[in-house]
Amino acid sequence: MTTSTWISIIATFAVIVFSTFGRKSFNGIRLLIPVGILGYFGATYLKDVPTGGNNGWLLAASILFGALIGVVLIGLASVERDDKGKTYVTTGIASVAVMAIVFILRIVLIEWVTHHLEKAYLYSVQHHFDLNLIAPAFVLMAIAMVVVRIGGVVVKVKRVKIGAELRDKRVLN
Repeated sequence: MTTSTWISIIATFAVIVFSTFGRKSFNGIRLLIPVGILGYFGATYLKDVPTGGNNGWLLAASILFGALIGVVLIGLASVERDDKGKTYVTTGIASVAVMAIVFILRIVLIEWVTHHLEKAYLYSVQHHFDLNLIAPAFVLMAIAMVVVRIGGVVVKVKRVKIGAELRDKRVLN
């Protein structure tokens, strides 16, 4: 990997972790940070995605894996509302660990392919997929992970708000 690729991977990981780790107030900006980052990577890496052979299956598997990781991240996030009606989303070190594992898997695979290009090429030919699919597959996996996570957090926030409104109505009655 090039130095700029390393920098972009580390910077992306840092921004996503720092924008989500801990107890953060729920707002649209926090939701848009990962969407903006992935928009950039999507525009960069999803231009000419090879879909022949088993590429479509590999892309689908990447999206499903990303969605599964998103579900795990939803489970690791908690939502609460304070007395003033402000909503907070809290994520802990387990959430960071899951995201770190995903980023490390990407790095390990790319480094392995970079240093074992002949083996990787033979494997891709034998299994009918294009090595140029690696970057798009990881971008689609990340998009699925973020979309599922954001959707799940929004649902959790709405549930907490509805629960608080119902409690308020009971208290008033």
